[in-house]
Amino acid sequence: MSDQQAFRTAMVDGYTVKGDSIVLGGALLNGEVPEGALVRVPLRTMNRHGLIAGATGTGKTKTLQVIAEQLSQKGVPVLLMDIKGDLSGIAAPGSDHPKIQERHAKLGFPYEPQALPVELLTLSDEPGARLRATVSEFGPVLLGRILELNDTQQSILALVFKYCDDHGWPLLDLKDLRRVLQWITNEGKDEVQGTYGQVSSASVNTILRKMIELEQQGAERFFGERSFDVNDLLELRDGKGVVHIVRLTDIQDKPRLFSTF
Repeated sequence: MSDQQAFRTAMVDGYTVKGDSIVLGGALLNGEVPEGALVRVPLRTMNRHGLIAGATGTGKTKTLQVIAEQLSQKGVPVLLMDIKGDLSGIAAPGSDHPKIQERHAKLGFPYEPQALPVELLTLSDEPGARLRATVSEFGPVLLGRILELNDTQQSILALVFKYCDDHGWPLLDLKDLRRVLQWITNEGKDEVQGTYGQVSSASVNTILRKMIELEQQGAERFFGERSFDVNDLLELRDGKGVVHIVRLTDIQDKPRLFSTF
């Protein structure tokens, strides 16, 4: 058996899977693609963690597009984060090119350009449906981590959420949270202290300053209504999974806002 035949046998045996799958490409040996030696990923394993690595220009973005396209065609909704702004091209049919035809001829399956159902989402003022959530939905633990609060400050934040829950006060945005923090150290100080314990004004002021830092990165546009519903990501159109692309091109330098999402 030649090296090429042995290689083909090993690849075919290694990538023969049970059930449905997607194709990432073909195995390559000495510049040749053995017939039928396709690299497949079982569809049932696509909920696991994976890593796409490589130097600039080696095809990481294209790999993401290939995976998203095939998952959509299999009826699986997809969520992508678009840092550079070059993933949304799958919303339009691709154009033909000799290089593409050459690659697909080697792989052994036809190239069929087609548009996929795409929804653009945004955390900022970029075009797309705005992703939003209320402060109440975030809760004190997650919000405290984002604000990088210490234990004392975190306990005060938890107290604020408890107080608002007990009184039926919704915390929709950061303005609501700021008003309550100011209230518990002024007009409502005696009431809060009698029921929930003493609150340090210095700690509250620190929380307020950290909120300003978060707002300076654009968080006021994220907190509020109408809240994002994760079920909206589970959408099908004509049997294809909708590809939701979160546009992040303008918040790469805003780590607080990015980590909030």
